[in-house]
Amino acid sequence: MATTLMPLDPAVSPQRVTRLLTISASLLPEEIIAGRRARRTRGWVIVFVILVACLLTGWFVLERQETRAAEDELNAANTEVTDLQRAQRAYGEVVDVQNDTATLSKQLKTAMANDLDWAALLDQLRSVGESAGVTVVGINGALQEANSSSSGNALPSTTTSAPIGSAVVTGTGPDKRAVAAYVDALGKQSVLANAYVTNVTTEENAVSWTLRVDITSAALCGRFGDKCETGGK
Repeated sequence: MATTLMPLDPAVSPQRVTRLLTISASLLPEEIIAGRRARRTRGWVIVFVILVACLLTGWFVLERQETRAAEDELNAANTEVTDLQRAQRAYGEVVDVQNDTATLSKQLKTAMANDLDWAALLDQLRSVGESAGVTVVGINGALQEANSSSSGNALPSTTTSAPIGSAVVTGTGPDKRAVAAYVDALGKQSVLANAYVTNVTTEENAVSWTLRVDITSAALCGRFGDKCETGGK
């Protein structure tokens, strides 16, 4: 049992103070007070546990919803892939033809890597001759063998491209100066190099000539090879 003394009330007269004592006492035992405090503490603990449980439940529900949404998206993607694969099977023959065409193009590109467009080369020899004032009468060209070497060429090369063959060109012209101009013009072509005259015969008001010219690797082109180069260097 606890006893508490209350302070004197100044409004009370001294006579009354002497007759009545302001005493307040708590008659509850200490174990009851402690029990009330324990119950109050347990109540707050229970409330806190309930709040934490509610938060965890809400977080679990939210995560479960997100997981289901992700699973639904995955199922939809798998279904779309399956539909596309099923649709692709309907065009299987077309896909096979496209694959075969791509494979054939690669094989042709490899096989035709050393393809030479003779028609374009002959047209270039004739057109350069017309611009120089000479007429090309005949052309005899040939490519080197795969294992042959051009190291025996006595002339210094006029280009960095390796020679792959040669051509013997015959024709006519008004004079030797026109033939020389034709040789100079051939030296400016990217697909030709090392042009030199081997024979010149003077006739009435004209000359007949023969020259030899190397064909360079720049002339290797075609539909399945590198793009053809035309014009000067």
